[in-house]
Order: sequence, then structure tokens, then C-alpha cells
Amino acid sequence: MFAFFMSIIWVMIFSTLMVWWATIFGETYYIPDTVMGLTILAAGTSVPDMLTSIVNVKKGSANSAVSSSIGSNIFDVTLGLPLPWFIWSLVNGGRAIDVVSDSLLISIVVLVGMVVILWIVFI
Repeated sequence: MFAFFMSIIWVMIFSTLMVWWATIFGETYYIPDTVMGLTILAAGTSVPDMLTSIVNVKKGSANSAVSSSIGSNIFDVTLGLPLPWFIWSLVNGGRAIDVVSDSLLISIVVLVGMVVILWIVFI
């Protein structure tokens, strides 16, 4: 159990650092947040999933490969990113974190679109 919770903590730490470093890199080279989020961060989080899926397929576990690639992204979005924000909010007296983004609507549309495509593929 200790190793499991420590792995979750490491995912939190590295997810937060990765977003922070990508933000700094984007601001330094005048790359919009949308481009950084949809290309650099997405590719950076997908490569390990792809390698894991390739290993699973070579072992003959195609179902495991598919569930790994989908499950890890769901885990990242539902726990890896929100948990540090939740802890920050608890430490700061329950204050909310304002999310300021020029491309929030585009990101939501892309996310919902991907969910619909995934749903269609599963059907």
C-alpha cells in the first residue's frame, strides 16, 4: 500500500512540474499555452503509454494494452492534476484556484470530442 500511495504522490509531483516547466518554456519562446498543452504535454504523457502498450501487445495482451493507454490518461486527468490543486486549496483555507485560459472552450470541445470518438470506437 505504501508503494502505491508513493507512486500516486510521484505522479502528482511530476505532473505539476511538467506543466510548470512547459509553461516556462512556452513563455520563454512565445509559444501559446494551447500549442504547449495539445502538443508538447500530450506527446510527453503519451510516449510512456505507447511503450507500455507495445510491450503488452508483444506479450500477447492486447486488452491490457488498450486498457493501459486509456486508463492512465483517465488517472492523470482525474487524480494526477486535480489532487495538487486540492491540497493547495486545503493548505490555503479552502480558497478556490482561478483558472484563467484563453483557450478553455477549445480544450473542452476537444476533450468532449475525443470522448465521443472513443465511445463510437468502443461501440
